[in-house]
Amino acid sequence: MSTLARLLPLLVLLRAAPPSLAFSTTPPQSPHSQQRVFISTPSRPTNRIVSDLMTSEPHLFTLAPHTPVEQAISALLQAGVSGAPVVERLKNAERPEKVDCRLVGFVSSFDFLPREESGSLVALGDLEDSETARRILGQTVQDIMTRDPVTVETNDLMKVAAETMAKHRLHALPVVEGNYGNLVGIVTAKDVMRDVMRTASHALPAEESYSQTNVPGDLAA
Repeated sequence: MSTLARLLPLLVLLRAAPPSLAFSTTPPQSPHSQQRVFISTPSRPTNRIVSDLMTSEPHLFTLAPHTPVEQAISALLQAGVSGAPVVERLKNAERPEKVDCRLVGFVSSFDFLPREESGSLVALGDLEDSETARRILGQTVQDIMTRDPVTVETNDLMKVAAETMAKHRLHALPVVEGNYGNLVGIVTAKDVMRDVMRTASHALPAEESYSQTNVPGDLAA
């Protein structure tokens, strides 16, 4: 008997079988033994970019350079953040109705710690000197901010953002437009953790199973 003739009854049997028996995630009720076949589906690429996860307007929190330190601290505490980009808002030369946020610095909670003129930290218990306290509170954000902060661009991969944070020991990065350098968002360590969790979940193989009914030996031979 030819191979085709021997396989024909099997093909007819499979074609006539109900879908629940041909492809099912649970073994069908059949007197025959079941063979579960698992197919590992390759994980899909998860190359997300910074703009996919960054916080942008209208939820982007920023500070102005001339904001007094005392007011800046209150604003940060109220917003529940430990740092913020410092921007100058300028009218767009080409589109007057649009306001550009020019990034001029970044301020973090550590920048508010009182320092001597030499740069060394002032012990908090030594602030009894009214002159020192007056000098600290008389400062503005631009006096204590980090100028030319480390940034990433909207089209950078989240991997690049994570590596940049690790390299510079930062918990947040301002996001700028590649062509203009204007601030468009901020990406934080929390965003990096979200991306890690998503990447890890997609790295697990997706399993699809189906059941194939064993046929009598004379048909399967």
